[in-house]
Amino acid sequence: MSPDTTNPVEVLNEEECWNILLGATLGRLALSIANEPEIYPINFVAHDGKILLRTNPGEKLFALTINANVALETDGIGSQSAWSVVVKGKARQLESGAEIEAAERIPRQQLTSTKKRVFVEIVPTSITGRRIHRGPENDELTPSDLY
Repeated sequence: MSPDTTNPVEVLNEEECWNILLGATLGRLALSIANEPEIYPINFVAHDGKILLRTNPGEKLFALTINANVALETDGIGSQSAWSVVVKGKARQLESGAEIEAAERIPRQQLTSTKKRVFVEIVPTSITGRRIHRGPENDELTPSDLY
């Protein structure tokens, strides 16, 4: 799609968002700990309509057991555009042997050398995304500037 200089923000549909998620590996997980927002950098894999990540026992995992409502954001920038996808959903720790075995078979890119022992699955309740087409700055205010 060629850039629209009067409205450079393109709202992505769910299929376009999933295509981006399927190619992404790094994001930020937002959750609430003691009624305070927290954001953690994570690597993840999108698979079969869900998001899967690995973690270790600690504050993040504990928070997910108290409040399963989370948001995951991933973004990127290219020569012609930048994009951002936000997934809101319910997180849960995988506990059954069959679920864990299935999760271990999903190819994923591990970004750290730390062994992550716990699988967490996010089942999306909403997915939104935007692509911002890059171009020269315009002095005119447009509806997309209110984003």
